[in-house]
Amino acid sequence: MRMTSYARYDLWYHLAFSTKYRKRVFNDAKTRREVEGLFREIALHYDLEVGQIEVLCDHVHLSVTAPPRIAPARAVAILKSVSTKMLFKKYRWLKKHYWGGEIWSGGYFVRSVWNESDP
Repeated sequence: MRMTSYARYDLWYHLAFSTKYRKRVFNDAKTRREVEGLFREIALHYDLEVGQIEVLCDHVHLSVTAPPRIAPARAVAILKSVSTKMLFKKYRWLKKHYWGGEIWSGGYFVRSVWNESDP
């Protein structure tokens, strides 16, 4: 259970989004671990918490919790936009694949998830 000054909450979302054109740009394990770390770092700065992450070569799955004031669509927008800036800065080679400045596709998947350990 998490708290803000006005609410107690336990909201978890399963998010998934793919790279633009489903390009397989995260091929090696080291890069996938670093991308995972980037998402965890972003979450810390935006009042989000990331549970599990699976970075695959052409898409990402995350479990994320956010306070009620942050809609799931806003959480996705934060994660995608900030990670894009950080990834272009860290991996200059991405410019060869994404000269238009976008790494992630426009859409995403979101599902609320239930913690089975709760009564």
